[in-house]
This record gives sequence, structure tokens and C-alpha cells, in this order.
Amino acid sequence: MDLKEFEKLLKICRKHGVLKVELEGVKAEFTDLPPSKKEIAEADPEVTAEPSMDELIYYAVQGEQ
Repeated sequence: MDLKEFEKLLKICRKHGVLKVELEGVKAEFTDLPPSKKEIAEADPEVTAEPSMDELIYYAVQGEQ
């Protein structure tokens, strides 16, 4: 099994909720993934991945002093 096949296997396992897999002496244990930026934004609309225009202007002005 090459690395690309192993990556495919891991993706399939994660997709189907497999928590542990062992193959040819290699063991893998899955943990929870960190929340995506989309999930964070949906949970709290005030939190965004990108700074607002006001924040950018504030940081630009602060940097010149």
C-alpha cells in the first residue's frame, strides 16, 4: 500500500466514523476535528475569519505611530 492509498483509507474511515484502524502493523486513532471557520462563524456571527475594514484601518493607524 502506498501513501496515497493510505490517505484514501484514512479519509474513508473518518467519513464513516471509524475511530481506530490497524493495517499492516500501522495503527491510527482518530480524534475530533477542530471546528471549521464556517462552523465558528455559524455559531457566533460576530466572530469572523477576516478582520473588518474598521479593524484594518485601526491596525494601520496604530502601526504608523
